[in-house]
Amino acid sequence: MEIGQEVTIFRCVGGRSTFGEKAKLTGATAKHLIFTTESGTVVKTDDSLNTVGKAKANYWSVTLENLPNMINSRVCFWNDQKAIMEYK
Repeated sequence: MEIGQEVTIFRCVGGRSTFGEKAKLTGATAKHLIFTTESGTVVKTDDSLNTVGKAKANYWSVTLENLPNMINSRVCFWNDQKAIMEYK
């Protein structure tokens, strides 16, 4: 993958509906690829595009495919300590 490559970050709800937004590869470390969504949320994956950390805990996935029926929704993470959704 190259810096700037576009992906879709999404999650499936109820087995049919997909929610998410577009993101671009903005960086990489030895272990992770780092994507930044259109709304500014940072999502990390391994080299196989499997989400890690907060994104994995909140069931987000990454695909290179365009999802034409996806409902555009900001990528967010649940914070148990504050009991709120966070957009980071």
